[in-house]
Amino acid sequence: MLVMLAYDVPENRMQTLLRTEFERMGGHREQYSIYLFEGEPHECERVIRYMTRVAEGVEGDIRLFPMERSTWDAQILLSGVPADTPRKPHFQKFVQFW
Repeated sequence: MLVMLAYDVPENRMQTLLRTEFERMGGHREQYSIYLFEGEPHECERVIRYMTRVAEGVEGDIRLFPMERSTWDAQILLSGVPADTPRKPHFQKFVQFW
């Protein structure tokens, strides 16, 4: 089972709070403000309960989407880079490796 966290929060401090707490629970970043947690159903319920408490008082749009793995795998990527594609390092062209 998966839990997806998606948010649109105006304050950087609150974005960081949501991100770090979700990652601390075992989640990982998929896109800029979309994070996934994969685990057993009881683990996902624990993450949902915890993140509900974390999000109290945070202004903005914060959503948790519990879903089966098959739902995530059925996504249609319209543009972007698939998750299994190796990423290039984020260095500028003028940086040289010796």
